[in-house]
Amino acid sequence: MKNIRPSESILVLDLDDTLYPEYEYKLSGIQTVCQHISLLYPEYPADKLMAKLDTSGNDWLDQLCRLCGFNQSEKQSLLWLYRTHTPNLTAFMPSEKFKNLLKPFAACILISDGRSLTQRLKLYALGLLECFDEILISEACQSEKPDEKRFKHVQQHYSGRHYIYLGDNIAKDFITPNRLGWQTIGILPKKHNIHQHQANRFDNSYQPHIWLGGIDELPSLFTR
Repeated sequence: MKNIRPSESILVLDLDDTLYPEYEYKLSGIQTVCQHISLLYPEYPADKLMAKLDTSGNDWLDQLCRLCGFNQSEKQSLLWLYRTHTPNLTAFMPSEKFKNLLKPFAACILISDGRSLTQRLKLYALGLLECFDEILISEACQSEKPDEKRFKHVQQHYSGRHYIYLGDNIAKDFITPNRLGWQTIGILPKKHNIHQHQANRFDNSYQPHIWLGGIDELPSLFTR
């Protein structure tokens, strides 16, 4: 694998489970929803609601609505509360250290799937909103990975550079940059990762060129 010369390279990063643990966002959102319910419906204490929910599963909101007797319209209001809350998150790397990591690169871009407001609220909570030359979120760009639209945009606007993509989701993160000749780097999944795909279930076209334990290991690939 080619060693990285940051001054000659464009670093493109994923967000969820790459820069912070996405499970923290999910837990923060569920806690926020329960706290709001408790505030408006005192008969449902937030701690008791949380204790009855399976926060590791995908049907926590349905469980919550059944517990409180909310209908589908009320459920949608709670869902938007979840999506637009300002989360309590911990980055894998402290914001100042992360900013110093990015400084040597010719440009740093974020390519993330999700809703524009939701993803930007995550960046704001992490103190990373001002770190990137561009923030390309799927909802705003009308393109989801592995579609090549945003990757081609980077090549067109930052031409003649070495392109690096750093992500975590083997099902969709690496296949397109691999096809375009980029250098791809994967972050190994942690215990609570939202996506726990088995790497050996995907062929080579989906695999990153190298796996790292975390973003803090990226400088080990820099040319000395």
